[in-house]
Amino acid sequence: MKRVILSFVFFFMVSGIIAQDNPLNRYFDVKLKDITPIIPEKQEYDVVIKKQILHPIEKMIYSTDALKASFWLYGTDSVVWQNVGWSRIDDLLQEPVQTVNWDEFNGRIHKIGSTDWLNEEFYSNIPPEKKEWARMMTSDVPWFEFGWFILDSLEFQKDYFPQIMDNNDISVEGSYTFSSSYLKCIWSGITLHNDEICAIIKFESLNSQLISYSGDKIAMKGRDMYYGEIWVSLNDKQINRLVMVEDVVGENQFDKNLFEMQRIVTFNKVK
Repeated sequence: MKRVILSFVFFFMVSGIIAQDNPLNRYFDVKLKDITPIIPEKQEYDVVIKKQILHPIEKMIYSTDALKASFWLYGTDSVVWQNVGWSRIDDLLQEPVQTVNWDEFNGRIHKIGSTDWLNEEFYSNIPPEKKEWARMMTSDVPWFEFGWFILDSLEFQKDYFPQIMDNNDISVEGSYTFSSSYLKCIWSGITLHNDEICAIIKFESLNSQLISYSGDKIAMKGRDMYYGEIWVSLNDKQINRLVMVEDVVGENQFDKNLFEMQRIVTFNKVK
């Protein structure tokens, strides 16, 4: 019996020593607000946005396609899209390989902090059949701004609910209105990416509203759920990877049919 007790004591002593010497512990004690950002003049990301339209109940998939692009981030001033290509894919697990160049998307500039992307004029040089894709791409850019905005408020393993997303409405002229109910964020762990230790920031919003328009009439009402991760370097406080999954279930207001849109958005920093 004494041998068993001594074994348990030895186990907990060793476990305590290992925990104290764990080199990862120092990263969990870091406060993100204390890290000074090192902002490169230019950062490049590979982007893949996959979209699927299907029936939410029946086993019917109407379309699945994807965009693949390069995304250049210039400091905190602006972003530029390059090498944009479109592709049909079989499902959301497939990666776009053979793409059709969409040259009219190349060189498109989005000023950080600007709301020009909410106006119809911003898409005036995009063909009508491609405008929804243009709006979709551009609406994903503010996730970088949001990531920068929340970092200093995060502490390891503590939920954070940014009030800026409570009952916040975003209206894209001639297309849709998005009404956010809430957004939860948490620094959940660390990972290694591009040879850098990164904080894993998880986010989720499970019940926002999306209303789309056809002219002046409401075309669709739906529930918008999204979640994902932002990986932030604990060295220079820059975003190394951003992944978001979005799921919209709605009702067509003209024929009352149901539909579902699923998206997977990935920004991956090029080392």
